[in-house]
Formats: sequence, structure tokens, C-alpha cells
Amino acid sequence: MTNPFSTTFWAAGAIPFFFSDDGESVDALLEQARQYRFCQIVGPHGSGKSTLLLDLQKRLEKQGEHVRYLCFNDQQRRIPNDIAFTDNQTLLVDGYEQLLFRDRLKLRFWQARLILTVHHPVWFVPILYRTQPQFSIFGRLVRQMVAEPPEESVLQAVYDRSGGNFRSAFFELYDLEEFGNRVNRAAIGRLR
Repeated sequence: MTNPFSTTFWAAGAIPFFFSDDGESVDALLEQARQYRFCQIVGPHGSGKSTLLLDLQKRLEKQGEHVRYLCFNDQQRRIPNDIAFTDNQTLLVDGYEQLLFRDRLKLRFWQARLILTVHHPVWFVPILYRTQPQFSIFGRLVRQMVAEPPEESVLQAVYDRSGGNFRSAFFELYDLEEFGNRVNRAAIGRLR
């Protein structure tokens, strides 16, 4: 049996971003982003910044725009040497804060439009959107992923322990599902 909380099912790009305000949409954000050369998506760890950025990428590509997505983390902290940017390109930079300082400066001077994800706002860069983790969104995601989700009280406890970090909460749900399946398999084995 496949664990429905495996990263295959909830990693950035595997699920859509859910806005906390019904009036917000990817299209509305893109219209706003077109007003700026740089803008940023700001939010805490595990709040959906990467998911939103990938939703923006899909929409831009669907509209025929030239888009390049770069993801930076502890293992990848430098801009690739072979990269070339053009004026008519939108560059999506996931994990801007992970970049070495000189590479951050390089990006700021290239002519491509930039949309960044950051945990803390970058000075003098307009904020496109602030991701705000909410239990209602977490519950909605879980119900979308699983036909029979855990009880609401379990979901609330997992969410609270994660401090609103959806990624951490999904890891815990994965572990709970694995443990539950092992217990169920063991009980079935004893009945045979």
C-alpha cells in the first residue's frame, strides 16, 4: 500500500497552492508581478512559497512566456556557470537567501524579471505575496490527498506540533500512516 503522505504526493509542484483569501489567484498575482522588475514571495518554512512559485511558472509557460526556474538550498548555493539570461525572460528564484552574497548581487543586475522566494523580506524589493500557514488550508490539503483523513483533532495536533510548517506536518502524517499500517498488518498476521 502506498503512503498517501509520501513526498511524491505533496512536494512543491505536486499539489496546487491554496490562497487564504478567496479573492487571490495566480492570474491576479501575475498581473501584479508584471508591474515590477523584481518582486518577492515571503513566508516561513513550509508555508507554500515554492508551491506558489511553481504554480506561477506553469501559468507563465502556458501563456507562452520564457521562464527559468532556479532552486537554491544548502547543497546548491551558486548560480550555475553556464546560465545566460535574456531581457524577455522571467527568472523564478526559489531560496534566494541561500545564495552566496555575490550571486545575489549578480541576479539583481541582470535584466531578467525576477520573482524570489524568501523567509524575510529583501529590502527595496516589492512583496508580491506573503504566505501564511493556516490550519484550514492544511486540513483542506489533507482531505484532498486522502479519502479517509485522520480525525480533525489528530490533524490539529500534528499541525500545532509543526508550528504551521506544512512540510513538517506532512512528514509526521507520513510516519503516523506508516506506523498505523504496520500495526494493522501485524494484527492481520496474528489473526491468520
